[in-house]
Amino acid sequence: MGMDVSGKKPTTEAGSYFRNNVWWWRPLAQYLTSQAPRQIVGKCRYWQSNDGDGLNGKDSKKLAAWLREEIASGRTATYAMDYQAALDAVPPHDCQYCNGTGTRIDSVGRENGMVEKVIDEPAHPRQGQKGWCNGCNGIGKVEDIANNYPFTVENCAEFAAFLEGCGGFEIW
Repeated sequence: MGMDVSGKKPTTEAGSYFRNNVWWWRPLAQYLTSQAPRQIVGKCRYWQSNDGDGLNGKDSKKLAAWLREEIASGRTATYAMDYQAALDAVPPHDCQYCNGTGTRIDSVGRENGMVEKVIDEPAHPRQGQKGWCNGCNGIGKVEDIANNYPFTVENCAEFAAFLEGCGGFEIW
């Protein structure tokens, strides 16, 4: 699923359309709603929904100016580093397919030879051992789903360019 953000009255090519898949959009929208002036972002009530909500042209320009200032000051980069540090601090958890054992023994695992497969990857922590899982590559642990939601300064800059030339927007 993606968030298609359409310019209402675009004046630039960048202002006609902005797209993020849900993995990229959620952190961007969270950043805006938690950091940007409430009197601007509060005018869009449904940042995390694709029901057509958005901002008018005047507020889009104000948000673009705020975002450009945040990027130039380094505050967006600091937010991105803090965001990544928080993700890095989330420990991996047991794989749901092998229950943390590294060997998938359910019907899928048995039917696909995962129980008997010998791990032959040289750098694998279980190299040479029998039993594998396609959910965790036989390790038994997987990253938390939060790690699928990236946040970058570059994405913010692209959104700022969109905001500058969109003439208002709707999130679809």
